[in-house]
This record gives sequence, structure tokens and C-alpha cells, in this order.
Amino acid sequence: MAGKIDRNLDQRRFHPDQYVLEGRVALVTGAAGGLGKAIMAELRKNGADVHGVDISGEGLFHADLATGSGNRDMIAHVLAVAGRLDILVLNAGCQFVAPIDQLPDAEWERLRGVMLDGPFFAIRAAWSPLTKSPGGRIVVTASTASFGGAPGKAAYTAAKHGVLGLVRVAALEGTAHGLTVNAVAPGWMDTGMMRDQLEVQAATMGLSTDEVIARFRAAQPAKRFVDVREVAATIGFLASPAASGVNGVCVPVTS
Repeated sequence: MAGKIDRNLDQRRFHPDQYVLEGRVALVTGAAGGLGKAIMAELRKNGADVHGVDISGEGLFHADLATGSGNRDMIAHVLAVAGRLDILVLNAGCQFVAPIDQLPDAEWERLRGVMLDGPFFAIRAAWSPLTKSPGGRIVVTASTASFGGAPGKAAYTAAKHGVLGLVRVAALEGTAHGLTVNAVAPGWMDTGMMRDQLEVQAATMGLSTDEVIARFRAAQPAKRFVDVREVAATIGFLASPAASGVNGVCVPVTS
């Protein structure tokens, strides 16, 4: 019969209630920060064997994630100690706030390197083990800055826009292997990265740091900061078998 659907063509197993990650090996970058720690805790709670990577931090693998060699090293490390890789969470981030005419070359290159070049290098280095894994997963931390702009954030915003393009291409190229590639876009979170930029933001806006915090909070739909655990839970879902039909999207987490 014309138009008849052959349901045997799709061999993927769908478990709508399965969030358990037992037997899965996960690698999380930016693991020393507040969100990184929450992501690792979420994946471990769901049963994954989780390996953290950052430029520094106790109990983590140290690598410069703005470089191809650093990303190759971290993938080689997790394969050496765990024997496989099923889930790659690219969460490393950094910030520098300055008007375009005052933005140093080095800071433009640093932010682009960590948040755009780095995810490309990581995905390329992890492609073989992830496409061999049944139901491999990549999740990238984007930002609400991926959809708009903000004064003083040319480098950050450009990198976060660019990484969404990378996610969409990787999703298209990975789907034949059962690999899904998605992003999350957190709103303002009360993390070290947010606190570190308060003084510069205050000077740029002509406000006190308390007034900047109040403005950030007011910009959220629910007038509160997003909890890092809310973002981690969303990533946990995207990393799970339950998200097998979600691919190439960016999920806002904005309270």
C-alpha cells in the first residue's frame, strides 16, 4: 500500500520513562564551575560514570580546551581510563566584558577559543567513539546570548551564536549513527562567572553592583535566577535514552 509506514525501518529503542544512565560513560567540561559541578552530580545521580575536565581543579583532568591538542588529550584520557565514551557535555565557558573598540585581541581569541573552537575540536576528537556508542549524546551549553546581543559582550555573544551552528551541523551529520547533538541556553544563573563580571557591568551601566544584580534578576521571566540544578536536569534529560527523538535543538532554561 502506497504510503504505508514500515516501523521496522527504525531500529532505535525508545524508552520514554528511562532516564537511567547505568553503564554509560560521560565527560563534562567546565567541571570546576558551579554549573559543571551540578551537571556532574546530575549524571552521577542517574548512574553514569562521569569524568570531569577543566583548566584546573581538584580531582579533574586538566586540559586547555581552547586547543585541538587539549581536546584530543581529554578524549584520549577518558578512553584510556573508561574504555568508551557515550555522553559528551561541553560546558566550558569564560567571560570578558568590554566595548568593541576596547576589546583586546587576546580576549576575543580566548573567548572564541574556549566556547567555539573548543567545542568543534572536542566533537571532532570524540566523533569516532560517540558514533560507535549505541545512542551517543552531545550536549553543549549555549546561552540566551545565542539569540540576541548585549553591550560589551561581542566576543561572548559571537561565540554563543556560532556554537549553535556547530550543534545543528553535527546533529545532521550524526543522526545516521544514532548520535544526537543538542544545546541548552540558560538564562542568568548566580554563578562565579556572573559574579566576576558585576563590577565591569556596573561601570558600563553606571549602576551599583546590587542594582546590576537586580536588573539581571528582573530580566528573567520569573524574576529570579535560574538554579544550576534546573539546567543540569535538562542536560540529564538530553543525555538520556528518553531524548532519542530530540536532535539539533537548543532548549532555553530561563525560569
